[in-house]
Amino acid sequence: MSGNVTKRDVRLVRINPFISIISYIMDRLSSLLDLFSPKAQQVELISGKQSGLLLPGDSAIGLINDGDGFINQGLGQVNPNQQDRTRIKRGDLIWVTQGSHQQLFSDDDQFQLLCCPLCFGPVRLNPLFDMLPPVVRILQDDPARHALNPVIQLLLQESRQNRCGQETVLNRLAEVLLVHVLRFLMEHQKIEKGVLAGLSDLRLARAITAMHRQPEQRWSVESLAAEAGMSRTAFNQHFRDTVGCPPGEYLSQWRMRLACRMLETNKLSISQIVDQLGYLSETAFFRAFRRQIGVSPGKYRMQATA
Repeated sequence: MSGNVTKRDVRLVRINPFISIISYIMDRLSSLLDLFSPKAQQVELISGKQSGLLLPGDSAIGLINDGDGFINQGLGQVNPNQQDRTRIKRGDLIWVTQGSHQQLFSDDDQFQLLCCPLCFGPVRLNPLFDMLPPVVRILQDDPARHALNPVIQLLLQESRQNRCGQETVLNRLAEVLLVHVLRFLMEHQKIEKGVLAGLSDLRLARAITAMHRQPEQRWSVESLAAEAGMSRTAFNQHFRDTVGCPPGEYLSQWRMRLACRMLETNKLSISQIVDQLGYLSETAFFRAFRRQIGVSPGKYRMQATA
């Protein structure tokens, strides 16, 4: 685990020594999960041979209960020598992260995959998806996977029993599993680039979480570097290398994502949105919104609510 623990963090441990190292420093995920509340829907068990089943377009978690096969990106005929397909086998967990036409193939009669489709709202607005690989695979024999196994077993057990409320239980368990998967990827630094990689680094996570929680603040590279406990130069370079863009650009993108969600989901006026996002004037907000989104805020709201 990278990053330095500050004196403030240590004091929190003294208050409650039972708080884990991940939770006592900060809740790095809640700001993202609150904004893009993932909802599972229609969890189902897929069985038998598969010859190109198209997996859900936005995002889905799959548990391979039996057999083996592979996932291929793209539609059409599959080349048996293709290098970019993902092999899957019994016990593996996969997260299909984006709508990139992922097809499922298996010649195994015993093949079983519990598919958990997840809706995050508009994926283009969620920074989690910006630089994730199309398929994230967590192997059954990964020694660090033990924290995921209790939820996986509950999901598989519930899927085998036709009981009252089964659909609701499966959907909620799938959402819990997603949070555990995100924790796993962060704690064990499984993602190399993007915001999830940034949140995996305790120093960068402090700065990213500060931006997420207080987008209205007049953040500078210097103030964000102070949050991270790093020098300005080291922070700026490390942020670029890990997240994939400069801190200021990430902040601007985050504010635009928040603006889009506000325009889509609530009745705030433009001036209220401007205040909540820290723009100095409506003119500055309009200019930034049109530059990044391509239309005016008013037109975006009309299109989103039509």
